[in-house]
Amino acid sequence: MNEKAPVCVIGCSGFIGSHVTATLLERGYSVHGTLRDASDERTHWLRERVASRAKDDATLTFFSAQMNDPEALTAAMKGCDGVFMCAGTEKQAPETIEIMLSGVRTILQTARSLGIKDVVLTSSTGSTNPPGPEPNPKVETKHWSDPMQQLSVGKFSPAAKTLMEALALRLMEESEGALRVCIMNPSLVAGPVYQPELVMGMKFLRSIIKKERWADSIPNGSMSVIDVRDLAMLHVKAYENKEASGRYFGVKKSWSWRDILSTLSQVYPAYTLPDVPEPEEPAQPTQFDLSRQETLGVSLRDLPEILEGVIDELTARGELS
Repeated sequence: MNEKAPVCVIGCSGFIGSHVTATLLERGYSVHGTLRDASDERTHWLRERVASRAKDDATLTFFSAQMNDPEALTAAMKGCDGVFMCAGTEKQAPETIEIMLSGVRTILQTARSLGIKDVVLTSSTGSTNPPGPEPNPKVETKHWSDPMQQLSVGKFSPAAKTLMEALALRLMEESEGALRVCIMNPSLVAGPVYQPELVMGMKFLRSIIKKERWADSIPNGSMSVIDVRDLAMLHVKAYENKEASGRYFGVKKSWSWRDILSTLSQVYPAYTLPDVPEPEEPAQPTQFDLSRQETLGVSLRDLPEILEGVIDELTARGELS
């Protein structure tokens, strides 16, 4: 008998949203999943690959809803104890700002109107880059990007996430305890893909592996990475821990690109590291204070296992032949 109250995942058909949905179903939660169009054709792969992971009589029910439509969201959230906002847009255009702000405002207001207290939002580390020298370490409760500076250079999606997070935290504070908001801040997310089509981050990694990118060079920079399954579990653990609130880094660690590509060549010998010398002044990987993340109790895959998951997924899809 399933005694866990249902939860709502807004954007259940996205890369992160589908994994959050699968993790919840595996833990016995019934899920109300929203898509822009919950037709049978759109939900076919979700029914076959995600809903099939349900345990303890948990179910996945689909709702058509835009994240700024209070009527549709009310229908989707009704009867739920929590909400996960995994929807959004990465479009680098001015309208992205209003889309994201309107979405988070509508979702939180709708949740509050239904007496739903617990909300988990997916954002990114793009909101945690203050102007000037990079903090060492970076602390999610302290360091914020400057949205005006982001807008001035056309970074509309990162600016939207910075502004969205600030709005969500303000609405939580103003609710005087009626809302508890947790925000996940990942960078590059990789791993198994439920969708029929390959997602953006995995296409990026495929282009590196196939030497369509950086065949004769290695960027003097770094990247923060996490396996999508671990990121999904961080979302769920933040929901389950009623003492959790605010921002949490969703990264395992930041590695130099040379270290990432070197590890890739070890787990997938068909890939060879470009024969280029190390830079005289190698860029230092971003340092994160992960103490808050660690309170959620999720053991994250390290780089070799993350990249093995990437290779397994791309191989299974015939993308490396």
